[in-house]
Amino acid sequence: MTDQDVVETSLRVRYAETDAMGVVYHTNYIIWFEVGRGEYLREKGSEYREFEGKGFYLPVIEVDARFLAAARYDDVVVVRTSLQQFRSRSITLYYEVVNKDTGLLLATGHTRHLCTDQEGRVQRFPQQMIDVFKRGEEASA
Repeated sequence: MTDQDVVETSLRVRYAETDAMGVVYHTNYIIWFEVGRGEYLREKGSEYREFEGKGFYLPVIEVDARFLAAARYDDVVVVRTSLQQFRSRSITLYYEVVNKDTGLLLATGHTRHLCTDQEGRVQRFPQQMIDVFKRGEEASA
């Protein structure tokens, strides 16, 4: 992952995101991945809403997360999002979540998405989406 390809998104941990032990509940990291993914697309020159408006969707077909250290209420975390793999009908994005103040790596993960139409049929990416993801791919090369 090169610095050019990484899109960073900062979030402050809300109390509602923590569990009885006072640490961020694991499913919130998946939500943070989604926040990072949206910001990644914006940074690369598009928005997911535009693709949906044209009848294309990116459902998550695979998600993975590895938890390395705990985030706690009021911590500021940074979600680093980058393109891991681009194919004609799918993409894989990679994530790192770090504590902004300490730099401690809290979690890593990835999501894989298919390009589908409104009925859920797998499609090739339209040229506009190819252009967006190619910008990320070129930056990581």
